[in-house]
Amino acid sequence: MKEKTLIGVIFGLLVGIVLAQSGNLSAQATPAASCQESKTIFKDVSRFSRKKNGAENMNDEHDKYTRAGWKFVDMETYVENGDLEGFFLTYSRDIACN
Repeated sequence: MKEKTLIGVIFGLLVGIVLAQSGNLSAQATPAASCQESKTIFKDVSRFSRKKNGAENMNDEHDKYTRAGWKFVDMETYVENGDLEGFFLTYSRDIACN
């Protein structure tokens, strides 16, 4: 009697797991087709205004691209001979796929 009850419980658990997984698989939505456009720009930093205007210039670029619908993705600094020369700023936005 105990063996039949144990087998029934195990069988019930297995059926429950299979049904739960199949429900999750069928409930998943297909990913929407979206394309992205990316743009990387170089923002030069003058030797004379490196400390004062570097961040301000970068903020101006962020504002300009954000207003145009772009999202900030990445920033890399460009250093040459130990001197900060500028920033590479990467932006992306969603566009209609062809």
